[in-house]
Amino acid sequence: MNQQALQERIKQVSQHITEEELSLLVSCAISRDLKKGEILLKQGEVCRSFYLVETGYLRTYYNNKEGGTINLNFAFEGDFTCNLQSLKSRQPSEFAIEAGEDTGIWIFDLNVIPDKYKSSLPVSQFVRRLAIRILLASEEHGNLFKMYTPTERYRYIEKNNPRLLQRVSLTQIASYLGIARETLSRIRAKNA
Repeated sequence: MNQQALQERIKQVSQHITEEELSLLVSCAISRDLKKGEILLKQGEVCRSFYLVETGYLRTYYNNKEGGTINLNFAFEGDFTCNLQSLKSRQPSEFAIEAGEDTGIWIFDLNVIPDKYKSSLPVSQFVRRLAIRILLASEEHGNLFKMYTPTERYRYIEKNNPRLLQRVSLTQIASYLGIARETLSRIRAKNA
């Protein structure tokens, strides 16, 4: 895994971080490779880390009471993800995070970071800014359902996140957009 890319992503979140603080954060990150379908965070497990995708992508989902799978998020190269609610409350996660394809990630374990950053304002700011970024991305997805029709949601994804349409199955995209796969096929046919 590439530590230079890791450092660049940290700097994008916290532009004013010093080299010493950057080294501190990098020392808290652990690289890991996941196979497609491998679960990173299980439903019912407490989330204790932020995850940065270096290669591949992570899918966040839950299984509803009817046995269906509802996709909530897809994190691609350069994206951070986690379950903020579980991370903050230390309560079991209501959803799972898994590798959508073979994926390389960096794990920022918050059980390790607190001891190291107590005296470092920029490092604690990094963690807060990261949490805000993840929260804003989640809010953006939620707003799709409040403000747009299914066709508009698809067009929004087409314009703002084409990687999703290129790399994720139609069934998973339909779930992410909150529509049936048949509806997604009709929307795609109209756009062709």
